Amino acid sequence: MPDWLTHSLIGWITGKTIKLDISLVVIGSLIPDISKLYLVSAWLLQRRTETFFLPIHTPIGAVLIACVTALFFQNMKKALIPLGIGIATHFILDFFLLNVFGDPLLFPFSWDEWQLGLIRSDDYTMTIIAIVAAVVVYFLYFIYKKRKFIQNKNLRFFK
Repeated sequence: MPDWLTHSLIGWITGKTIKLDISLVVIGSLIPDISKLYLVSAWLLQRRTETFFLPIHTPIGAVLIACVTALFFQNMKKALIPLGIGIATHFILDFFLLNVFGDPLLFPFSWDEWQLGLIRSDDYTMTIIAIVAAVVVYFLYFIYKKRKFIQNKNLRFFK
């Protein structure tokens, strides 16, 4: 089940491996789930508000939110690219889910819902795989940095 933890971990792994701003990739991977605010607003306002928030969980809605978020950074382009990559990881993970409702990936042109239906939404196997992958990437990165540090230290010794 690609929940917030899974989306965050996959965003972290992606940012770490492609050497982009990790925090922005993670934020981008969570942007589409801003649509979950309809739960809070429905509880506070005591009425249905999901139709207002639903377009945020579409590629166009998420990119619009990312563009607004990028406005807060000095270099918009440097901020927008990691946010967009994070959004892409979110929709790739959600594409594998079997939900009652799929994602309208072609919104506003079509409300057709797209999903492969390979992972049930109550299955936490994907979360466990993401945790293991994040630990592996962390240790591989740690070993790589330590090895590079030792090599640089030895090179300075011979100069």
